[in-house]
Amino acid sequence: MGMIAVVSGVLSTLRSARTMTQWQHVAEVSASSKTASVLAVVPARDEEATLARLLPDLVGQPGVRVVVVDDASGDATAAVARSCGAEVIESAGPAAGWAGKTHAMHLGVSSARDEEWFLFVDADVTCTPDLVGRLVASAAELGADLVSSSARGTGPGWWFLLPAFNTLVFEGSPPDGRGTTALGVGHCILVRRSAFVAAGGWEALAGTHADDVGLATLIRDAGGVVRFLDATALLTTSGIDTFGDCWRSLRKSIQPSMREMFGPWGRVLLVVAGLLHLAYGLVPILRWRSPWSWLAWFSQAVAHREFVRRVGGPEVSAVLAPLSWATIGVFLLDCALRPGAEWKDRRVG
Repeated sequence: MGMIAVVSGVLSTLRSARTMTQWQHVAEVSASSKTASVLAVVPARDEEATLARLLPDLVGQPGVRVVVVDDASGDATAAVARSCGAEVIESAGPAAGWAGKTHAMHLGVSSARDEEWFLFVDADVTCTPDLVGRLVASAAELGADLVSSSARGTGPGWWFLLPAFNTLVFEGSPPDGRGTTALGVGHCILVRRSAFVAAGGWEALAGTHADDVGLATLIRDAGGVVRFLDATALLTTSGIDTFGDCWRSLRKSIQPSMREMFGPWGRVLLVVAGLLHLAYGLVPILRWRSPWSWLAWFSQAVAHREFVRRVGGPEVSAVLAPLSWATIGVFLLDCALRPGAEWKDRRVG
């Protein structure tokens, strides 16, 4: 057991050091603003409440035309969008072979005129009135064809579950774009139209449920420059604030993504990863008397604190880092052993 504590301390230190290094590759959103012709596409399914918070600050931004795609909603999504000044495309739902959100975004870009950029924004996001101009300026400064950013939120989804998950994301999709996949976050993605079209657009990703990472990787592999930004000061989201909503949101992304990438081996990999991460979190707790376990706990807390600091969460939650990792282990096991995932009353896994 002593050797287990040593391994835990060394591994946690190395892993957290890597995560902190990865954060150094995350550019801050530009302080300046640049006007460009932008088509903003908002896929929306039963989002009458959230659109009323997003659209007033998105509609009317310089150079921006906003199109809301009403994805077979059962509420007043379309009416609210029109009342806020957005254009509306009404859809009866995804065509055969398409994922719901991807199909909605595809319908949105089909209405493009002469816009230079496409912006994809989740309906449960709110933004500042200078968001689009600062994203365009960031892309220009970085020489990027695609930039994206997470939003910030409140609640245990953000300060308990997501800090550990952030490390997993950075390990699979580093923010410098040099991993197996490129990092994109569906909350907010700005992509150059010419690069989007050259890469094949949403048609190339029709059936994927990992549309954000999928698009970033598609653009990068077609020769485009992809950058992940920290624009959390400009974006907030209410979609994953609760622990349950966060769990379901991550599950509907991870489960189908692992199936798409690894086929039947995806479930096996999830079981292995789940058990390893359960141990990764529990060893510092169970072996708390060992100085190596203190090192593991501290190292895990450092990376945890960096994430919550950036998204405006309570930094004191870093003391719970090992429990966060153990919970991620349970989450991965849940994805492997409980088949099927749903989102917005649709099966996605």
